[in-house]
Amino acid sequence: MRKYFLSFLRSIVLLQLFIFILVTGVSVELSSDYLQRLPDLKVHDILLPFSRINIDKNGALALFESVNVVLAGEKSTELLSNNYFENDFPEALMVSNIQALANGPGEIIITDSEGDKQEEPEVSLAELQEEKQNKKVDYSSIFQGYRVVFYCTHAAESYIPDSGQARCEGQAGLVNNVAVNICSHLKSRGLDSGFVNTLHDYPDYNNSYTRSRETVNEIIKSKQNLLALFDIHRDSVPGQTTGETVEIEGKKSARILIIVGTNERKPHPNWQENLRFAEKMYSQAEKMYPGLMKGVRTKAGTYNQEFFPGSLLLEFGSDLNSFAEARYAGELFADVLLEVLKEEV
Repeated sequence: MRKYFLSFLRSIVLLQLFIFILVTGVSVELSSDYLQRLPDLKVHDILLPFSRINIDKNGALALFESVNVVLAGEKSTELLSNNYFENDFPEALMVSNIQALANGPGEIIITDSEGDKQEEPEVSLAELQEEKQNKKVDYSSIFQGYRVVFYCTHAAESYIPDSGQARCEGQAGLVNNVAVNICSHLKSRGLDSGFVNTLHDYPDYNNSYTRSRETVNEIIKSKQNLLALFDIHRDSVPGQTTGETVEIEGKKSARILIIVGTNERKPHPNWQENLRFAEKMYSQAEKMYPGLMKGVRTKAGTYNQEFFPGSLLLEFGSDLNSFAEARYAGELFADVLLEVLKEEV
């Protein structure tokens, strides 16, 4: 216990040192022009952006736990990867301790091999008209015999404006309704879809992914002609006060973030197949409904995506979005999915 306490104190000291160096580094530009004007500048002017940083106790604790092994305690059920402190820790530490970053857009847009942001594809008027026409297409002949399936690892997740709470402990939250509505929309367009309504996060939240792994294996063993498998969630960003939205065709929609698990913590040899699928989804969404998708983010941990090459984790808005915004995002997502999958059959 003493060892852990000393580690905790050491991490506090290092964190304070890090923030001091960071504040000094970003606030002072060591150019000759700046040095000449230095006597006229006030410390208040230099540090003004940082004086506006606000964060409550719970938000600070949640952010600090995410990058501190000692404070995380038993919440983490997976071992850290060998390269965690080399690759993931610096980014996580920056985001968790600078609210300006934590409250930013939050997305990581897929980039090309050289690390530059991909240019958004130009869409012609003819393509836009074709995409609008596709909303009326009956896809039943294209997808005959095929199926997609949805489930919620964190079934209690909900939307505060409608449920009054972020999680409905022991009950199905509104995130399940988002998934069900997507299924209904796909079925009405001609693609058979199913939703598994198991409460994977009850009674033990820490075993959510263990339980949903059983669901995934049952789906795969059922020998359905499966095209895609989606785990539906909603996000939660400490420090945010409103749910992020985008206006599409005159209506407010929640934004969607795609999560792709990697092989950093345990074997997942085909994870890049899921990444390519996610990239297609993002690219098609940008053509049809620009701004609907926040982007594609890769994370250490497989999220049960190793069992099927068309598996993705989708976050429909955050707990601060309304259910109507998340539901509309689901309907738009269904339109995008149909266009992507018709190229896969």
